[in-house]
This record gives sequence, C-alpha cells and structure tokens, in this order.
Amino acid sequence: MFRKILVSFIFVTLLTIHAFSQADKSIIVNGHFLVDSIKIGEQVPYSITAYYPASYNLVFPDSTFSYAPFEFSKKKYFQTITKNNLSYDSVVYFVTTFEIDSIQTLKLPVFEVHKNDCTLVFSQSDTLFLKQLVKQKIDSIDAPALPLKTNTNYQNVKWLVDYPFIVATVGVLIVVAIILWILFGKRIKKYLKARKLFKNHEAFITKFTSTVSELNSNYSSNHAEKTILLWKIYMERLTARPFTKSTSKEIINQEKEEALGDALQIIDRMVYGGQAYSSESFDSLRTFANNQFANKLKEVNRG
Repeated sequence: MFRKILVSFIFVTLLTIHAFSQADKSIIVNGHFLVDSIKIGEQVPYSITAYYPASYNLVFPDSTFSYAPFEFSKKKYFQTITKNNLSYDSVVYFVTTFEIDSIQTLKLPVFEVHKNDCTLVFSQSDTLFLKQLVKQKIDSIDAPALPLKTNTNYQNVKWLVDYPFIVATVGVLIVVAIILWILFGKRIKKYLKARKLFKNHEAFITKFTSTVSELNSNYSSNHAEKTILLWKIYMERLTARPFTKSTSKEIINQEKEEALGDALQIIDRMVYGGQAYSSESFDSLRTFANNQFANKLKEVNRG
C-alpha cells in the first residue's frame, strides 16, 4: 500500500516541478486522493503539494483543521526541496469517512504566513467514490415490506456451567453450616430429640386410647393381652428398660410404684384369672406412660 502511494506521489511531484519551472513565481497548490474509492471506516491517503518562492513562509493544515466530510487520522511529511530559489513541499494526509454519501470531495489549503495575517491558497477539489457494501438502505423500506424470514425450529444451546462459582458457593455453605453447628448444634440436637419424643408419644397415646376403647365395647383376654404388649413396647423404647422381657411382678419390683403395681395385678387377674374387666387399670398404665414421657423430656432438655 505504502509503496503504491510513494510511486504515485513521486510521479505527481515530477509533473508539478516540470510545470512550475515554466510558470511565474506564485504559489501553486495541488491536492488529490491517491486512490479512487473508499469503504466506510477505511483510511485513504490524500496528497497535497505546494510549489512557491523560497522566501515565502508556508504552513500546512494540522490535526485541528476541519477535513469534513472526512476525519483526520495521521499525516506524513516529506523533506522540502529547494532549487533556484524555488521550494517544493508535500504532505500525505490519511483520512477516513463515516458518511454514507456515494460521492465525497475534499480540498485543502496551505497558509502563506505574513507579518500580521495569513493567506489561504486552496488546492483543487478531488473526489472519492464510496463502496456500497449494503445495496439497499433498511430505513428506506416500509415495515410491512421488510423481508422477514420466520424460523420456529428449536435451536439447541449449550449450557455453560460456572464451576468456580458453584465451588465457591458450596464452600461458603459448608463453612456457614459448620459455624451454625458449632454455635447451635446442641440446641438443634435437643430440639430434634424432643420433637421425636413428642411424635412417638402422641402416636402411642392415640393407638393405646383406641385399643382401650375397643376393650370397653368388646372385651376379650387376647385383646387385653395385646394392649399390655403395646404398652410394654412403648415403655421399653422410651426408658430403655426391658419391659417386654419382664413379667408383671418383675416390672413392679423394678419400678416400685404402687399405682402401677395395682394396675398390673388387676390386669393379670382379668387376663389369666377371669376377673371382670376394669378400664381404670389401663388408665393407670396411660398415666404411668405420661409421667415417664415427662421425665424423659426433662432429661433431654437438660442435655
């Protein structure tokens, strides 16, 4: 690209020097693009040359000058050539455009500096053609006439898993869980154990009451024996003492409670001796279970 620009520049320079050698001693300014077309956003070179008496003081435009419709990007100076009291200067400007006009022109001046002011001497205008990459302007089409294409087919999209975030989140949750367990672990265990006691006791009372109600309406020794077994199983789980493996006499000796002893003896006589049914004895078993539950709950709360 630069080699092409340099060849074109030298060719124009030689033509200008030859033409000026036969002219009078005035300022001659030539400006032209070194290419004939441009794309939006692309840099293109613009060459400006000036041939003038060596005694003149000439200044070329800098980056603060307006290059509309183009925008300044950079410039390259070439060394002044002086011969027979005539000087030749040249600069290549690199400009770009973001306008969409198909034809764009540019001309630049040089400034002859005097003692109190300066004189502008312009080059001729030169033209560039914009390469149109979009054949039709979208905003020139009415909305109903827009060429829309409908596609309702499902498109698979890969899931992106943020593994560092997941690992960090899990790590934070583990740390928080450890801290909470250290601070509140004992309370949590007490709460869970007490909740389990309440749940088990409530289930036992519900089932025991239902069984005793059946006994009240339709007593049988087998049913009474199953009711005693239900009570023993619960008491063994609650107190961790061997109620199911103990006889009534062994339980009375172990627990040493008069009301419990009387109830068990009456129930044994009902089951094995044919004594008349009495619901008060089973009520005593329920009262004993409630008292043992209350004692166990206090033990859990004390930790």
